[in-house]
Amino acid sequence: MAVELYQGHVRVSYDPGSYPSSAIYSAETINDGQFHTVELVTFEQTVNLSIDGGSPMTMDGFGKPHTLTSEAPLYVGGMPVDVNSAAFRLWQILNGTSFHGCIRNLYINHELQDFTKTQMKPGVVPGCEPCRKLYCLHGLCQPDAAHGPVCHCEPGWAGPHCDQQGPSPCQGHKCVHGDCVPLDALSYSCQCHDGYHGALCSQQGELYNPCKSLHCGHGHCQISDRGEAACECQSGYTGQLCDQESACRGEPVRDHPQVQRGYAICQTTRPVSWVECRGSCQGQGCCTGLRLKRRKVTFECSDGSSFVEEVEKASKCGCARCM
Repeated sequence: MAVELYQGHVRVSYDPGSYPSSAIYSAETINDGQFHTVELVTFEQTVNLSIDGGSPMTMDGFGKPHTLTSEAPLYVGGMPVDVNSAAFRLWQILNGTSFHGCIRNLYINHELQDFTKTQMKPGVVPGCEPCRKLYCLHGLCQPDAAHGPVCHCEPGWAGPHCDQQGPSPCQGHKCVHGDCVPLDALSYSCQCHDGYHGALCSQQGELYNPCKSLHCGHGHCQISDRGEAACECQSGYTGQLCDQESACRGEPVRDHPQVQRGYAICQTTRPVSWVECRGSCQGQGCCTGLRLKRRKVTFECSDGSSFVEEVEKASKCGCARCM
């Protein structure tokens, strides 16, 4: 996910694991020299963007969901030069320059991020004038109030420093067409009115889920473009309900293998063919590569460098002793 400021609007690019990524823009512009609250709420493959507590913009990731297992650094306020080109390619961002302004109180999953424990680049200084003398524990400082800077508290908090717990986390909730239901002292969920759905009850129309009546034993339900439900089985299982163990087999793959070197993302210049070993050996060992093929391939990286490396991939699968 990438968040940027483009022509005064907040732009959010979201890739749930299927290329290409999608993007939404805020209706409001926030390049007016004032402090603004940008809130992102994600639910499954849905992203909701809200500015200053206003009505959210909603984006659905309708593509096939993928499980993302890789880890990457979190950049706030800009990116190093050596990762800029990769970010433009992966998320189709439009603004490659660093943010010029003040970022105050960044929360991720209700947890305040401590910038003093991060690696700061030249030009980044702590504090936001004239808010340096006013600390808002659970809120944002507004620097241009009539009587000096004041704290604008998060839902559920009050007091001049936002350090007093309020009566309910539903104060200032974002449920558009629904009722706020407190979950704990800090969070809530939205119970939608009839005819609306979504994490913030902002999407109109009855939500029909064909997967509700389909129980996949060893897999998960997927909805096709035509709205039909089917089971997508885990490795080693087959059948309409993913309840049958499949025999060990090799599934052909032809792709560009990728590796990461430092902050640079590198991939082969030509596609490589191999087989992925999947299935069960019915207690006779493990499904693995019986024959491996090595080849030298050229990698090109997002920072402009290239190198040649030997890649080893399976060309035949079968049952063997588990290692």
